[in-house]
Amino acid sequence: MHPLVRQLAVLTLLLRAVWSVSGAESAAKRPLKLHPIPACPALVIAAQEHQIPIEGMDSACGTNRLRPGDAASILVTFIQKKKQTQWLLEVEAIAPDPAKQTGKPAKFEVTSSFAPPMTFESKPAPVKLRMLGPFGVAGWNKPPQSEVTRARFSVNEDFLGLGLDEAAALLSRWSTKMDFNKSVTSKALAAMNPSPAEQRTVLSTYPALISYFKIVQHTKGLKDLFYKLVELPSVWSMVKHGGVDVDLSFGNGAAPSAANPADWNLPASASAYYFPWMLRLNDEPALKLTLVATSPRPPLLIGGGVVGVLIEKIGDEETYMTMRLVSASCKHEP
Repeated sequence: MHPLVRQLAVLTLLLRAVWSVSGAESAAKRPLKLHPIPACPALVIAAQEHQIPIEGMDSACGTNRLRPGDAASILVTFIQKKKQTQWLLEVEAIAPDPAKQTGKPAKFEVTSSFAPPMTFESKPAPVKLRMLGPFGVAGWNKPPQSEVTRARFSVNEDFLGLGLDEAAALLSRWSTKMDFNKSVTSKALAAMNPSPAEQRTVLSTYPALISYFKIVQHTKGLKDLFYKLVELPSVWSMVKHGGVDVDLSFGNGAAPSAANPADWNLPASASAYYFPWMLRLNDEPALKLTLVATSPRPPLLIGGGVVGVLIEKIGDEETYMTMRLVSASCKHEP
């Protein structure tokens, strides 16, 4: 597939979404594909050499702002048939560079027939990223050559602070009154008579989700894996639709449901949810996505409260990727 087509599909995914909901009866059990795969020995050694923690979760701390030193480590595992490969990703908040101009506050306006137009604002927060890998876990005759990838960019702190957990909890409650066996339109959502606060909770998922996937945008290795998972439309389909039409909808065969916080190294008092999505390109399923979301309070703010991700290739049950938060820490003031 031509690189321009790939870039168009990913850019469209991040900038446009048509909201609809579909799903089935919710379940609280952790999906089998989200069961943890231990870090392989080579990754553990590399993490020690680069002083990147792969375990340990600080309790909630401080105000809902990023402070230089706040950090999170994410274990990425790519499964393709019997071959398994891992990467370790570290994202850390850093102090602004006085020599560089601070980016302007971001504005994100969401329009929908479900609710009045709403505008969200966020200030940028600089972060640095390191990714170690790839490391061969299983199925490799010769271990792959690993390297260190580095990047610096800004995240939208306030968008990440919106989180996804409240929207998942709301949709989980609504699922008892809505038919998740077929697409639920904005008209059906409006029929729930949502309060202004509930309307904002649903619409806030736009900037929160896009801000989380900004990490993917700035990490070449993750973008390459994403391309392997997305089922891109045919040339004829793009001609027929005049390009690529994107539909990012709630549910991929299940409604949002409660998750066991202990499965995600969270305190028993924490609320966590499986939040399933389906990406369609030109009306055809292109990607299954399941997020595990909890409150985005620090130390989880840097990842928007997302502690797990499952990305599945359509039509291939043996090809998928998981991203699991393995460590998160707050910068404690002296």
